[in-house]
Amino acid sequence: MTSTPIEHIQDAHKLVADAEIDLFELTPIGGGTVYFKNENEVTWQGNLYEGLPVSFDGIKRSSQGTALAPKMNIGDGTVDLSPFKPLVFDGWLDDATVRHIMVLREHVEADVPIFQERFYRVKRLEEYHRMWIAMQLATASDALGFTLPHRQYHPPAFPAVAPQ
Repeated sequence: MTSTPIEHIQDAHKLVADAEIDLFELTPIGGGTVYFKNENEVTWQGNLYEGLPVSFDGIKRSSQGTALAPKMNIGDGTVDLSPFKPLVFDGWLDDATVRHIMVLREHVEADVPIFQERFYRVKRLEEYHRMWIAMQLATASDALGFTLPHRQYHPPAFPAVAPQ
């Protein structure tokens, strides 16, 4: 019978999980990017992600292949979101893009560029208050239920392309 290594037991009793961290980048149609994440701020890949209360729901798919409408809520009644007011009332958030980056905590701490990402666009601004923004998002091919792969050109099928 083998005993469990002490490192495994210590890791199982940690109060802080080594889970994914969700980072968000909101790019209005006029340019500029707002970097934020839930709770405390963090710097990763040269960008400071401000700590804002964020909830992101509706990204799971059902077994029938239908996707729920993703929704993003920024704020919780304790944070003043007045800086977003010009973006909202000038229409800059209409059709803005949201980049959702999922990265492991250890990769954030080591500033390693290993991550997964999803892109959304703001389909509709549902609600705006000074302390709350609710947006309905859509994927690039929301109506089709799938994303198209990009074409890759590699040798030997394309001999004129140099390998990288």
